[in-house]
Amino acid sequence: MQKVLIAGILMGLFFSCNSTSTSKKENQYRIGQKSITYTDQSRNRPVVTEIWYPTNDTISQNQIPSRRKELFKSIDTKKNASIPEDKFPLLLVSHGTGGNRFSLTWFIEKMVKEGYIVVSIDHYGNSTFNKLPREFVKWWERAIDMQYALTNVLKDPLVGSKIDVSKIGGVGFSLGGYTNIALAGGYVDRNHHEGNNDDRAMPPEFPKTDEIIDFDTDSLIVSSYNMYKDQVKDDRIKAFFVMAPAIGFGFHSEKQTDKITAPIFIVAGKGDTNTPIKSNALHYHNLIKTSSLHLFNEHVNHYVFLNESTEFGKKIAPIITTDHPEVNRKEIHQKTVDLAIDFFNQHL
Repeated sequence: MQKVLIAGILMGLFFSCNSTSTSKKENQYRIGQKSITYTDQSRNRPVVTEIWYPTNDTISQNQIPSRRKELFKSIDTKKNASIPEDKFPLLLVSHGTGGNRFSLTWFIEKMVKEGYIVVSIDHYGNSTFNKLPREFVKWWERAIDMQYALTNVLKDPLVGSKIDVSKIGGVGFSLGGYTNIALAGGYVDRNHHEGNNDDRAMPPEFPKTDEIIDFDTDSLIVSSYNMYKDQVKDDRIKAFFVMAPAIGFGFHSEKQTDKITAPIFIVAGKGDTNTPIKSNALHYHNLIKTSSLHLFNEHVNHYVFLNESTEFGKKIAPIITTDHPEVNRKEIHQKTVDLAIDFFNQHL
């Protein structure tokens, strides 16, 4: 009886210490932010990059507020803050179709406070303020963007030397989820046409254009695919966390995922109407031997993984900002982050 009691006390102290340690970590780190644009000369392609990192600097509360009305809630950061003398794991973040490098700041904020450096980019031609029809279907080039950003961030004079290169992870939402599966070694087949044609329909974010483009035969799209489709895997990235991944229709064989050896955690909502889980999250999980899967309930839809909305955002863009009445976006975010922290603690 005494041994059991002592064991119980020790376990209580263990969990108490862990809780205290985590609390101190969250309180210790604030968020530094650096903006930079790299240019991939080989593709004549800008890679607009945001670097978020732990800092102990004080963040001023007297910052001049933006006059522009925002759709989503922002986070507090300090531009070009100092970074502690330490080594930190790195996460690379890829946004969804028509999104941008700020689309997942809810996730970025919590991971930086946990002690991660986080890099997010705008994918050229497929971001909020830069939409080009052909770039919406050059899915594979997104992986090349992430590789290029990683190579340059590792050389960055502020944070490069502070990155633990043995602990690099990938994170993505929607098309960014596919991007990470590609980086892990998943090879999409753009010519595969079997299954539900609705899956191949252009997303609602697709830009309006008067140009007639045959996406199956267009020379620029086809040449890009032939050039880059076999260059998507990046062995520097050791683990991948993907939310509501898209492009499942482009994967029909285990041969397309047999080069994936890194662990992949997939999270999605059963109520996803943009990327239905049967042909995306579940489909990927069945094809990828190293994957784990967590599904939220049937009320959880696709855009729940975007930032929390402002009241203005709910009025202007209800489709991407409003959830089912029984869904609390903040709670989904917290559960998702908890899953991500556990996953990366185990695999990085």
